[in-house]
Amino acid sequence: LVVSDIHMGSFYSKESTLNKLLNCVYFDEIILAGDVIDFIKIPTFTEHTADLFETIARMNKQDKKIVYVVGNHDIAFSKFVGKTIAGIQFVNEYEFEYADRRYRIEHGDKYETGIVHWRFTMSIISIFHDLLERVFKWNLAAWYVRQQQKKRKLRRIWDIMKWNKDADVFIMGHTHIPEVVIWVDEDENIKTYVNTGDWVEHSTYVLIKDGQLRLKNFT
Repeated sequence: LVVSDIHMGSFYSKESTLNKLLNCVYFDEIILAGDVIDFIKIPTFTEHTADLFETIARMNKQDKKIVYVVGNHDIAFSKFVGKTIAGIQFVNEYEFEYADRRYRIEHGDKYETGIVHWRFTMSIISIFHDLLERVFKWNLAAWYVRQQQKKRKLRRIWDIMKWNKDADVFIMGHTHIPEVVIWVDEDENIKTYVNTGDWVEHSTYVLIKDGQLRLKNFT
């Protein structure tokens, strides 16, 4: 099971919905692909947050493997990369072989350019963003995603896959745009790009099972 961009602690995070998913979908390994906790806003944790943490803690007792790919909103965890803490394996990227295909999972922020890498500036913007959401109930994250969809170019996906040409399946989050693109390259290999979406505007996840990959919407 692969999920990303939960943004726990932010105003529009669908923590209770994700908790329902984790309690009703069978999986033996979960990859949290970045921006799980929104540290660069002013996170406010609720009963739903506690319930979600309790579910994740229960996974350890059930011997489920937990991999945490660090994103740009939870970059505070970058000091944990390469370590396993409380049963959670922290990484910058995660690779594995399954059904004769090489999978690579990253958060995806490293393929961005510009202001997203100015950490101090992004922290200030995110604090104002958080206040506007809480005070005026404006879902600015959803508005930003719609703006990105309007100007998004497919060529960007080709560039990402060119940098990851040794992977058959590349999975990332970050953009909050759930999508799958499949094509055959010049060597007649099937290549797949997947974006897991998010748990702010969407409720999307990836399930890798029975030799297949599915991008699903949880309702």
